[in-house]
Parts: sequence; C-alpha cells; structure tokens
Amino acid sequence: MTVILVTHDEEVGKLAERVIRMQDGKIVEDKTRSDKKAGPMLQKDIFKQGGLSKKKKYSYAECSEHFRQAKRVIVSHKLRSFLSMLGVLIGVACVVTMLALGRGAGEAIKEDLARMGSNLLTVRPGSVKVRGASLEAGAATRLKLEDAQAIQKVYSVKRVGAQVMGSGQLVFQDKNWSTRVMGTAPEYAAMRNQEPVAGRFFTHEENLSRSRVVVIGPTIQKVLFGDEEPIGKTIKINRVSFQVIGILPSLGADAFRDRDDLVVIPLITAMRRLMGKDYLDQIDVEITETEQMPAAQDEINELIIRRHRLTPDRYDSFNIRNFADIQEALKSTTKTFAILLGSVAAISLIVGGIGIMNIMLVSVKERTREIGLRKALGATSRDILIQFLVESVLITFLGGLAGIALAGLISWQIAMLAQWKMIITPGSLFLAFIFSAGVGIVFGLWPAKQAASLNPITALRYE
Repeated sequence: MTVILVTHDEEVGKLAERVIRMQDGKIVEDKTRSDKKAGPMLQKDIFKQGGLSKKKKYSYAECSEHFRQAKRVIVSHKLRSFLSMLGVLIGVACVVTMLALGRGAGEAIKEDLARMGSNLLTVRPGSVKVRGASLEAGAATRLKLEDAQAIQKVYSVKRVGAQVMGSGQLVFQDKNWSTRVMGTAPEYAAMRNQEPVAGRFFTHEENLSRSRVVVIGPTIQKVLFGDEEPIGKTIKINRVSFQVIGILPSLGADAFRDRDDLVVIPLITAMRRLMGKDYLDQIDVEITETEQMPAAQDEINELIIRRHRLTPDRYDSFNIRNFADIQEALKSTTKTFAILLGSVAAISLIVGGIGIMNIMLVSVKERTREIGLRKALGATSRDILIQFLVESVLITFLGGLAGIALAGLISWQIAMLAQWKMIITPGSLFLAFIFSAGVGIVFGLWPAKQAASLNPITALRYE
C-alpha cells in the first residue's frame, strides 16, 4: 500500500521514504531518504516521534481566528442566528425581570414592615366564651394605663405606646369627612416610624395637659384642605376644636382600608375629652433587641395575668402579637416567591438552549463537507470542537446581552406604568449572564462533539 500524506509538519515528513516539497502549486524539491532504516510510515510512529504526541497549545491568534470564524458564520446566517438568540434573549430577560420583581417585592415589604415598626409586640384584649357564647373583645379583660406603665418596667422593653381607637366626623369650613381617630402616646411616632413629613408630633406635656392638637393623614389633608396649607388651621372632631400641628407620612392602602385616612390626637385628650374611655384598645411594646422578644413576650404575658388575676380559663381574654414572627413569615414568603419566579424564568432559558442545540445540529449537517475539508487540511477534532463551541457561546453571549437590555426596558416600563418596585442588582445580571453562557456550553457541546467526531473521508463524500 502506498500512503500519500500532505503535511506542514517537518517532524512528520522525516518519517517518510520520499519527500516532495511544493510551494505555490509547484514542486520545488523531490528527494528520497538514503538510509536503509527508513520504512513504511506508520500512524503509531507519527504519534510517537512527531509533534502530534504533545497536546496542542492554543495561541491568542488561533483563539481570535475561532472567534472570527464564528462571527463570519453568524453574520452569513442572520435569520438562523437571530432565531437561535431569541430563545436565550427571552430567557435572560425573563430571569432578570422576575428576579427584579421578586427583589422589588421584598424591598416593598421591608419598607412596609419598617413603617409598622421594628421589634414590636402588640398587646390587645381578646374574646372569651361564657357558656358557649363568645363575648366581645375586652369584655373580660380591660387594658388600663396602669398596665402600660407596668409593662414599661419590664426588662428589655425600650418604649411603650398605648392607644385608643374610635371614629370621628371632621369639619373644616364647608367640608366634612368621617374617619378613624387614634389617641396615642407621643412614643407612637418613633415606634411606628411615623414622624410627620410636615409640622411636628405632639409632646408629653401636650398629652398630660389634654391639649387639643391633631396630626392628620395625607387623605385628610387632600379632602379637607386640598392645596391649602393645613398646619395651624383648626378643625372640629365630633364638634370639638383641634389645631392641626403635623401631617403623617403616606402609608398607602391595603386590601381593607386606606391607611392614610386617619387623624392622631394625644391619648389623654382622646380618653377624657373625645371618646370618654377609661380603658385602652391596644398597647404597643418596643423591645430593645430582636433576640429578647420571646422572653419579653412571656414576661409581659405573666404580668397581665398577674395584674388582672386571670384564671386559666380566662388566659385567652388577651393576646400578644409578635411582629418579628410576621416579618419572618413575610420574608420567607418573599424568598419563596422570588425562587419560584426565577425557576419559571430559568425554564424558558433552558428551552432557548434546546433551540440553540437544534440549530447547531442543523449547522453541523449543513457544514459536513466544510468539516471534512478542514480535517483533511490538518484541523484536529479538538479544533472542530472548539470552533462549534465558540459559535454556540457567542450566540448565547449576544442573546444574553440583548436579554439584559430588554429586561432593563421591561422593568422600567413596569415600574412606570404599574407602579411596582423593580430592583435590578448586579448579582442578578451576573447570574443570568453566567447561566446563559452555561446554556451555550451545555447545549452546544453535543453538536460540537458530533462535528468533531466526523470522519474526514466520509465528510468529504457527504452530499
């Protein structure tokens, strides 16, 4: 058998019995080895003695060439490349948008919880059953001002804010409005993060002297005053005159009521001058440290039982709510929500990866002769593998960049139109980008291996 090998490798050429050198299509040298040891060139000898036994190291120029070839293929098949990118583009856009939505929802919940206050316990009267019938809340246990003063002495308690609630008819000039009236201690503003955005909150002296001052919510300001400055004006609450000294920050609305539809007056004023109550509807307790809340809750529970001499069948005549538990539950729900949204979006990215794999398999079939020709001219299987992997990664890279841009546009539109908080973090962009690159490698690997494993003779014969 006569074997003819075309090569640029001098080491491989030395193994041949006869070497014919060609340059620009012309034979420039033809010599035969004179030593008797020269024998048939075997494949195993090539790999043992020649340079092919060493692992090929890729230079910067070779890597650049792979990228230039990938760019050339992508540009020459614009529609096919765009359809391949489309799946990754949508997937990345979904991942980033969903993570931004989840992050925004978490931040919105944190802001709402901050408005509610941190490290808070709320003591409220409960309802008990007498002969099978439930009595109204507070019928068995009435919370008193003395209870609030006793709770203030409990270790780890930072502040205590007592409250009474009622309704009132507001009148200012020819306008009137029915709203909720809260009587509370001056500590309420600091405990609930409700420092007025304009004016001020009332003081301890105004509370003890039963001053007729009021802090109004934004809804009250809009309804009664419109564009007029309310600070210093006098309004009537159930026919009792009050001077407006401040405006509360906006809390927005929930599923049940408008939280800005509220007026706040001093506690003693509400109990003695407006509502005629000698008991409290609620006591807010701020604890110094979150870790001390369970112990403080148990101590306050024992204090109320002892002060009101409650028997075991009356322990449910009051209840203590732990805001930390609510916060943890909401944080856990938000985290689950974000993971769920991210998982759903990731599925679309995987679907896009399957589309890339399908397109790359088609590309391998279309370019079978090209692969055979490259292999015949000296390209190794590793060269072919890297070439197709670079194409796949470049497609996902471009699709990922376009997806990030689209996600930014979508998030901005949602934030503007739906008034939802959207937060795009560098971490979410990095995660989506890495995930898209991983999709390119994973789903491009099989088509690349298919191309690399082609037999050059079979590939050149492929029609």
